[in-house]
Amino acid sequence: MTARERHESKSALEAAVCREMVRQGLSHEHRSLHFRVHAGAKGRAKFSPAIVAHRGPILFLVEPVPTATRPSIDRLTRFLEQHSPEIVLVIVAPDPKVRTFPIEAYDEIYAESDIARMTQRIREQDPEGIVLPFEKPRPAG
Repeated sequence: MTARERHESKSALEAAVCREMVRQGLSHEHRSLHFRVHAGAKGRAKFSPAIVAHRGPILFLVEPVPTATRPSIDRLTRFLEQHSPEIVLVIVAPDPKVRTFPIEAYDEIYAESDIARMTQRIREQDPEGIVLPFEKPRPAG
């Protein structure tokens, strides 16, 4: 697999995240992990996070979400309910969408304009330390 194939993005938002991670020297992979999420009576749904960044035993799964749909929000919420606390699910959304995203569907969320800050936060996470708390934005009212 070539370097270009390892960094193939499926959206402009994912490409922007990838460019910033490369710029800041944050090692990452695209769609390298595959999960099955229990979906109730529907069985199991597949979930392959767009970007995976390892910081020691801590996994940051970065999911660019240009447009949130009810099925994608439900899958993300169920994923969080079913997987390890050493996995940090990070959403990147267009600026106006951040406060409309349900807080139960992510561990951390960043606006598209904050991609550099998000990348720095992951890069600076102590691989041997605890995951720093994240203050979730209040929903738009």
